Amino acid sequence: MNTDRPASRDQQHTLQVHVRALRTDRHLVTVVGDLDLHTASHLADALQPLLLTCGHSVLVDLSDVAFLDSTGLTCLIAVYRTARSTGARLALIAPSERVRRMLALTGADQVLHSYASPDSVPD
Repeated sequence: MNTDRPASRDQQHTLQVHVRALRTDRHLVTVVGDLDLHTASHLADALQPLLLTCGHSVLVDLSDVAFLDSTGLTCLIAVYRTARSTGARLALIAPSERVRRMLALTGADQVLHSYASPDSVPD
């Protein structure tokens, strides 16, 4: 069975989430590792409070995400819905090739907008 996950990472299920304020109304959330069934709640817990303020922008750097499964994708869609309902803005930054592939395959790239860098996200 091929899960398209690197063999050396099969048992690790690790995710690091780093939040940094760029301005009072803009945060950069850097995600490193596997965004999957075992780790998606960790990302959701970090993102949801940031999206509860109208007018805030949350930029999620996915360049170091090695693996994304359906639970990780569901997490991204859920935080997108939170952003829409609160008037906040969610933007993905430089998704890794694996993430880009999953977003394109599912059509999520049509609603989850991606940018090359934090500086390229419009205000």
